[in-house]
Amino acid sequence: MKDSDAMKRLEDVFKSPMLQINLLAAFTGACAALMTWIFISMSQGIQGIFYGDSFIENNLKGTDREWMIIFIPALGGLIAGLIIEYWSKEAKGAGVPMVMEAVAVKEARLSAKKAVAKCFASATCIGTGMSLGRVGPMVVISSTIGSEIGQRAGKTVEDTRTMVGCGAASAITAAFNAPLGGVLFAIELVLAELKTRSFIPIVVAAVIATTVGRTLTGDVAAFDSIPNYTLESPIEYPFYVVLGLIIGFAAAIFIKMMNFVEDNIDKFDNIPMPVKTALGGLCVGLIALTFPHVLGNGFDVTSDLISLDTDESNDLILGDSFPSDNGISSGVGNLLLFVLSIMALKIIATTISIGSGGSGGIFTPSLFIGAAIGAALGLVLNSYDIVGHPGAFALVGMAAFVASTTRATLTAIVLLFEMTATYEIILPLMLSCVVADAVCYVLSEHSFYTSKLAKRGIRIDLGTGQDLMRMITVEEAMSKDLITIKPDSPLELALQIIEDTGHMGLPVVNDNGDLHGIITWSDVHEAAVNHERHLTVADYCTTDLVTVSSKDSLTHALDSLGYKEISHLPVVDDKNNKKIIGIITKGDLIKAYNRKRFIQKKMSWKDKGPE
Repeated sequence: MKDSDAMKRLEDVFKSPMLQINLLAAFTGACAALMTWIFISMSQGIQGIFYGDSFIENNLKGTDREWMIIFIPALGGLIAGLIIEYWSKEAKGAGVPMVMEAVAVKEARLSAKKAVAKCFASATCIGTGMSLGRVGPMVVISSTIGSEIGQRAGKTVEDTRTMVGCGAASAITAAFNAPLGGVLFAIELVLAELKTRSFIPIVVAAVIATTVGRTLTGDVAAFDSIPNYTLESPIEYPFYVVLGLIIGFAAAIFIKMMNFVEDNIDKFDNIPMPVKTALGGLCVGLIALTFPHVLGNGFDVTSDLISLDTDESNDLILGDSFPSDNGISSGVGNLLLFVLSIMALKIIATTISIGSGGSGGIFTPSLFIGAAIGAALGLVLNSYDIVGHPGAFALVGMAAFVASTTRATLTAIVLLFEMTATYEIILPLMLSCVVADAVCYVLSEHSFYTSKLAKRGIRIDLGTGQDLMRMITVEEAMSKDLITIKPDSPLELALQIIEDTGHMGLPVVNDNGDLHGIITWSDVHEAAVNHERHLTVADYCTTDLVTVSSKDSLTHALDSLGYKEISHLPVVDDKNNKKIIGIITKGDLIKAYNRKRFIQKKMSWKDKGPE
């Protein structure tokens, strides 16, 4: 007896929903880390074909074929444009908004076809030198893995959302060796909520992704050669505030510029997408002929910017990204001009790459731009002996720019700490990020990601109503007062019941009690117009039914009602989709939502107490 009880308990453990979701999360983390590594290898492989190991010191530089740099990004844009045009139009752009939209309003459903198209289009764009990052595509690919696993495992919408978050966290974790940053990215940006039920699986996925990622690429920080910066004096704090102000202003301009260019290029719908992306790549190539620093995600240049430091003689230590043959090493003025130039050109190149329809992210280009702004301010302050480490300002600027463009301040702080393994300047980092985010928010209502969705009427940043809809189950809103009718009943009877009861839709149930269909007042009215009221219910009822379960959210029910523009939605038993237990209408949805909203308001008023 005791053995059987133990086996039963063990069986119950294995059947536990929480255990299942965590096992799926672990599997998602492993798959996502592997796919992230494959994607990075693809983009690096394409880069190697055309440029070698470095965009700056490329294989074409100094040869009689150097002019080819102009056309390589154009070729990448052309190929990506063909993929977008004939494979998946959703493969264009940053990618993260697609995931956010899926989580918010599409029941966490992401298409594997679109993800594969995104993978090839983005790898081509980035590898050939268009000014785009890897984060967006990696998040799309990994989130799609989570979505597919959740759907195929038969998980609920909420659990599938969690799996999408697991995928997103795993992508960031594996790419940057930053598990905490990955977890916060998923919570702060993708899911936009913190729940224990979703937090634990996301952590599990991040741990597994970290393990797999370190196995494939090694256990090193993304930026592993950063000097040990310290805050030398509290007098530096005001200058970090100034940096935050500058970064916030620049980020707002960047967001507005990106949206402006993209919106205006989209207006030329008579120009084929491959032509647009090819022209975008051509513009990037023209810039890169003189300044190859704008090519690709700019990771190497960013690393050199945040490594700017001085030696014992107070001379600047320059990285390989800074040319030694143009007077840069001879004075701060030339170096400052160079940094400002590549910053401005990177903004232009990224704007063109995204605006023309290129496939890739803006995360790593944002790191570049923020680091350049911070480095410029750091160089000015260092020239007056106010600060000792210009690279520290570059590092903080890098995080602040990401925080303000994405509105994920906490993610930016933690992620940059993990990527650089630099704790000593965490206070200036936090200060600048908060200031930059606040300034950008005042100047630009939406982040770069949410602005894309706001154009389509999706307000992720105002998600209270959507969250409330997800909190309410169909069971709380449905009507259990069922009046059913049999398929062989005459239409006259259906009309009589509708007139007597006021029920505008009647579930049609057969002799076995199974749901056969539904007949509404509009069906009966159509029969009357056609002078066919002598027919039976079976002749006019709708049998191609869309149903929901009692545990589904109102968001799911609303999506289902709008799917075929129906007015009545049968609610079926969780274990038997033929057994009807209720019915729900749009009116029921509105009543349930308003009721829950009133209760929440009442509770908040109570909590406030008397004024």
